[in-house]
Amino acid sequence: MDSSQSLRDTCANPDSLFALSDEDLIHLVYKEFPEEIDRLRRAYSIRDGPWTPPSTPSPSRILYNEDYDEVNRTLIGFLALRWIHTGQYETFISSETSASQLTRTSFDWIQEFYTHLITDANTLFTLITSIIINDIGKDPQLASDCCAKTGVDISTLNHDAILLAACNAGLVPSLDKLPDQDRDDVLRAIKLGATFNFGQLAQAENAPACLSGLPRMKGHDRSFRLRFMEQLLDIAGAAGHMDWTCAKKLVQPIFDSYRNVYDVCEGVISGTLTVRSGYDLILIRRASFLRDKDVRRFQVEENPGDRALMRLFCMGNVTTQEKALLYEDAWRALEDPVRETLTNALNLDGRRGEPAVQPTYIPALLGRIQDVNALVCTLHYLSQVMSATDTEDPSAVVIERSVYSVLKQFVESEEFQEDPTILERVDVPDGVVALTTASV
Repeated sequence: MDSSQSLRDTCANPDSLFALSDEDLIHLVYKEFPEEIDRLRRAYSIRDGPWTPPSTPSPSRILYNEDYDEVNRTLIGFLALRWIHTGQYETFISSETSASQLTRTSFDWIQEFYTHLITDANTLFTLITSIIINDIGKDPQLASDCCAKTGVDISTLNHDAILLAACNAGLVPSLDKLPDQDRDDVLRAIKLGATFNFGQLAQAENAPACLSGLPRMKGHDRSFRLRFMEQLLDIAGAAGHMDWTCAKKLVQPIFDSYRNVYDVCEGVISGTLTVRSGYDLILIRRASFLRDKDVRRFQVEENPGDRALMRLFCMGNVTTQEKALLYEDAWRALEDPVRETLTNALNLDGRRGEPAVQPTYIPALLGRIQDVNALVCTLHYLSQVMSATDTEDPSAVVIERSVYSVLKQFVESEEFQEDPTILERVDVPDGVVALTTASV
């Protein structure tokens, strides 16, 4: 590789760019984004449990001779872009289980989407910029730097909102280096992401009100498509801290859920779907998918209990009859008042005077639950989290309560494995207003 060439220059010839070795590609992207990638060393992350790392050096080890989870996740998302460009389907799926692996047809869909989007060097470089900066809001120092510059403490906001604030404060140098149109497209996508996360809709983790920013993307198709492509690559790299040889997390069920999100977004942007009907489409399609797995029929639009349970199915990544029955057993085992409280909370759209609660990281927490007793305790705790809608801000539409610390401190502990009722003694996380009437 010519050491004098920059990533921006090389984007003019994608075939040459993606013909580079992993090591050369990683060094080239680091040369372009050193400050942003360095920030990722401090970013927080979640692992799925015990794992055996590949024998090859990770992207982070190539750069730092040490493993940093979010560096690996981000850079595997970037390398997944190469696998898509070069049509390396087998590399993309290599360690996925055959039952859920991404199909060739789905990989071809992603490749076609990429081909139609990336028509010039600027768009490719802009997409790569989006990939690299997407998760730097997870670096606690970024919020501190932003506070030092603006005087506003944003440390309690979600990492997407922190990224937006940092961009507005001029703390993301790579963004300021983009041409005006590219910068505007990335910033518009980041602004959307501060209140609407594709993955959170795919998992029914957010509330319908979170979709209210989508109509503002009308007429900005390039910005929206860049965001969607970047989010697919984010999922492709999501297990990059545990397996850096493939796009391990982008399995077929997750891809299907993102395709559903894409359809919902297009419908809400065009005005053919409301935020509620768009949200319900996610639940209806999950119910249809499970019906093919011999799970009972759910009346998502007519029955609030069915709709609430289908949201839990999405949050818990329920894709089999066995897991669906586990959740139904736990649902029935809840005391009536608890089940009613949770049903009501899971059916709120989010509006002034009746805000909805977004239990951030609940899918990761539910992913740790293996038996019905632990699930009952978790759902009981979730009912407390989601019914705590008190806030001093009368304009609040969505309140975010992150269960990340609960996951790390309690659910991942040996004590929880032995006695899941310890959640009864855990306080409800503080709420942060994630959406107000002013931003709807």
